[in-house]
Amino acid sequence: MAKLTLASVDTLRTRFTDDAACDAALSAFADPAAARAPLRELVEAQHRYLQAEHEVAQVADILRRDQKYAPVGRPSVHIVQLRKQQATTKQAALIARQVVAQAAQTFVRVSGLAVKAKQSPSEASAAWLGTLR
Repeated sequence: MAKLTLASVDTLRTRFTDDAACDAALSAFADPAAARAPLRELVEAQHRYLQAEHEVAQVADILRRDQKYAPVGRPSVHIVQLRKQQATTKQAALIARQVVAQAAQTFVRVSGLAVKAKQSPSEASAAWLGTLR
């Protein structure tokens, strides 16, 4: 199973703007037309989540780099601003993950995607999206 990347989800986003491409991807399910909107919402939510995770990693790298050479003692204003930015981006990533979970739950319910035991709908839908690339 390939892990979803920002580029692969972006490709899926552009591909699923067309109804025929959505229906082709959903052809294994009972009602492709009904699952079209939840699929688009799921792909959009995955894209926002991966973008948020990328931003969290970038801010963490900058903060790590700048803290490495910071003088001992009270943190500078720059470091404090970076810590606030890190907290904000982490919060945005958590919210994006919740949106992905809700979109995955809706998609699984509408499409009838099989979810294995001890597997969340988010994991099942991400694995299914990974096979579409």
